[in-house]
Amino acid sequence: MVQCYERMSRVKKWDKVFQAPAKFGGWVYGIYLCVICYVGFEFNAHFKQRTHHHLEQHVSQYQSRLSDQLQRFAHLLYSIEAYLRARSDITPEQFYHLAQSQLAGLDLELSLESYAIIDSHQVSHLEQQYQSLGFFDFKVRLPDGANGLYLTTLKAAPVSEFGHLLGTAVAVTDPFIQRLGNNELQALKWPQAQRWSVVIEQFVTLTPESQRALGIGFQLNHLLEGLFGQLYQTSGHHMRVFAGEQLLFTSDWQDQFHLADKSAGITAEIDFFGTSVSMHLYTQPQLAPSLLHNATLIIAIVTLIAAALGLMVLMQVRYLTVRHETINNLVEERTASLAQANQQIQHESNKRLTALQQHIVAERKYKSLFVNSSEGLFVLDKQGVLVDTNPAFKVLLLGEEHASSRLALSDLMLDGDVAAKWKEMVAQRQPHDELEWLAGSSQTSGVWVRQTGSWICHSHEVIYEGRITDITALKLFNEQLQYKAQHDSLTDLLNRQTFLQLVETNRSGGPGEYILLYLDLDRFKLINDTLGHLAGDKLLIEFAARMRELVGSFADIARLGGDEFAILISVNNLSIPLELLLEDILTAIRLPFEYEGTTHTVSGSVGVRRFTAPCLNYEAEKLLHDADVAMYEAKKRGKNDYHIFTSAIATEASRRLQVERELQTLDMDQELSLRFQPICCSSGVNVVGFEALVRWHSPTLGIVSPAEFIPIAEECAQIVKLGQWVFQNAIRFKQQLPDDNMFVSVNVSPIQLQHKGFMSWLLHQFEQSEYRPDHFKIELTESAMMTEENSLIAPLQKLHDLGFGIYIDDFGTGYSSLSRLNVLPVDGVKIDRAFINGIEGAGKPRQLIEAICAMAKSFNLTVTAEGIEQLAQLQILSTLYCQQMQGYFMSKPLCDFEALQLLHHHEAKKILIEVS
Repeated sequence: MVQCYERMSRVKKWDKVFQAPAKFGGWVYGIYLCVICYVGFEFNAHFKQRTHHHLEQHVSQYQSRLSDQLQRFAHLLYSIEAYLRARSDITPEQFYHLAQSQLAGLDLELSLESYAIIDSHQVSHLEQQYQSLGFFDFKVRLPDGANGLYLTTLKAAPVSEFGHLLGTAVAVTDPFIQRLGNNELQALKWPQAQRWSVVIEQFVTLTPESQRALGIGFQLNHLLEGLFGQLYQTSGHHMRVFAGEQLLFTSDWQDQFHLADKSAGITAEIDFFGTSVSMHLYTQPQLAPSLLHNATLIIAIVTLIAAALGLMVLMQVRYLTVRHETINNLVEERTASLAQANQQIQHESNKRLTALQQHIVAERKYKSLFVNSSEGLFVLDKQGVLVDTNPAFKVLLLGEEHASSRLALSDLMLDGDVAAKWKEMVAQRQPHDELEWLAGSSQTSGVWVRQTGSWICHSHEVIYEGRITDITALKLFNEQLQYKAQHDSLTDLLNRQTFLQLVETNRSGGPGEYILLYLDLDRFKLINDTLGHLAGDKLLIEFAARMRELVGSFADIARLGGDEFAILISVNNLSIPLELLLEDILTAIRLPFEYEGTTHTVSGSVGVRRFTAPCLNYEAEKLLHDADVAMYEAKKRGKNDYHIFTSAIATEASRRLQVERELQTLDMDQELSLRFQPICCSSGVNVVGFEALVRWHSPTLGIVSPAEFIPIAEECAQIVKLGQWVFQNAIRFKQQLPDDNMFVSVNVSPIQLQHKGFMSWLLHQFEQSEYRPDHFKIELTESAMMTEENSLIAPLQKLHDLGFGIYIDDFGTGYSSLSRLNVLPVDGVKIDRAFINGIEGAGKPRQLIEAICAMAKSFNLTVTAEGIEQLAQLQILSTLYCQQMQGYFMSKPLCDFEALQLLHHHEAKKILIEVS
């Protein structure tokens, strides 16, 4: 409390200070602004001065480097001139020998030159004089449009490289002559691009008719390139050198930074033997301007931030005088805000530091890759013989101890066709794109290289400059990728795409007979689901190994996906009958597989498709599909077998596809209809209900039997929508029946009952209608009910509890167990029409019907006999435990209007009987 009181006292004390006239706070802020502006100005001046000082140091170093090189030229020229002065009678051969001895070993290509200063009247005399000395092709070449004195080249050594300069003349000025007379060095620019000479007056004991001079000629841009060519890589600077307005050199030879559009950081002048040469230095801030490098902008921003902070402090203090009671809360909020801002700034700083480090690492990696490049450079003469190579080329192809003998590039090509093609290119000087070839020599093993290059004319001679790159690893990698792209990753067999290409190649190739096998492992899904994917993968790998061992030597094997495989066999390679081979394959599949100490077995189904090449009517995909169809036919016939493709199977499969395709676009209200077949009492007179039978009239396929399209609808997931449509129309028909006690039987697929939304949809339909579930009977076939028994007990029990009647249709044709009838919620059975035929006699059919009725009576089940077509059959069934009759003898299936007419007719007939 004491500390709080003291703090509040200090706040009140400062309140009294700041509650003085308003000008007091303004004066303080004004002084504060002046101080921070002065500090910012001083810092800016300091940074500019330091930057300028650094630039002066750099440019001074570069001036010193250039001056040292020029002084070397001066000393060399002075020493040669002194030597020539002492040997006044030197011959041209001695002059050339002197040039070779003095200029040899230098990094720059120099020429020693002797000149004469003449006017235009002395040209013919000078030409005659030198032609008389043996220089028969000596000719003075004066520049066009110039008058006065000319500096003419008399000698140039080495002659092999600079002999073409003899007779070259350039106009000189009086200051030039004056400097030569003062025994001073003078730089001279020749008409040839970038060719310069450093000239000094040559002392001659015998007085000639013209003044003589001695000089050293060189390419100034080569000199500057040698001095400053790597300037940017070493220091991050760029330089441009000018002689007046003429650009002599730029280190940014690729014009990456557009130096002509930028202002230089510093410019320095240097005396190039009487010629003023300016050096323009560009530093990193000029090359890549950045706000981080602009010290003035940063200082200005900091100054503005400081001014803003000062203003904020002033406003805050004034605000505190008014709202001193909330000072602690405001301080805490500001502290938290500043802490968060500090964290954000620190986070951003760390991100920038990380990015900078990654950039530095990337640059180092790039430099390392550039320095350690494996590319080889070489030069060929016009016959294709190697003239020069770099170390990388020698290491790559020639080896360390290769003798310097004439070797043609084609001698390194291991492929004879490639070598012949290259020799043809050399003979015709053909340009080319990238070439890839296998190279090798006695010192090196075979390597794949990529070659690029072009023919150029150099010094009146045609040469080829090229580059090679080692692509051996790339070739191997591409081959590995191609192998992986063509093979299955699990079994290392051919994949589907590669196998189809192989079949396509053989199909459209030369004459031959082939056998295409399509294999599928039975019960593989059971093992994969129960033991796991690892067990399934091990089974597939083991199966692939068995197939390789069995047919790999004469057939191509592929994994098409999952547990499906294919084999392509040429009949010419088949040494045993096809049937024996198929039995061997099925036997190999049935061999036990071991996994984690236990053995497991599977079987296989094989589809066989024969074709003869060239097979132009069927593509590879169609042939494989035919084999697949034959395989499914083998599965339908009990699995663990093979089946050979026939046209009948193709027709059946095509028909199934057509039906499935039409089911996908089926307009139910337009194409489907219901027929209602009456179900009568035991005497066959009174109608007690109807069975709803769906009919389909397709505009494309015509009339399609329910026995055909119902199984296909179950397979293609259309049976649920189809069943909903049947139930909706059956409910509408029920609403039209005059007698509420009549029921409607609807056939239901087990897939409908297993569908998640079917039960709720069905109950919702009855909630919206006035009829109860006991007005409807649900019929399921015996075989479907026994197959899906465990999954159907719960939905059937729910329907039975709601009041639906559950009937087993086609009873006696399946494999139901009598003990299961007591478990399933079944209300009745329908005897299949196959058992009704022949009961009018006293043979086994009648005994079988009697047994079924007796069994149904023991289970208290309602019995319905269907397929009654004769009066004798009805009379016999009426004497047994059979409550309901159905068949064409009573009535065929009728449309809703005909069914209602039948009911009205029976009702009228009953009334007439009662009246009579």
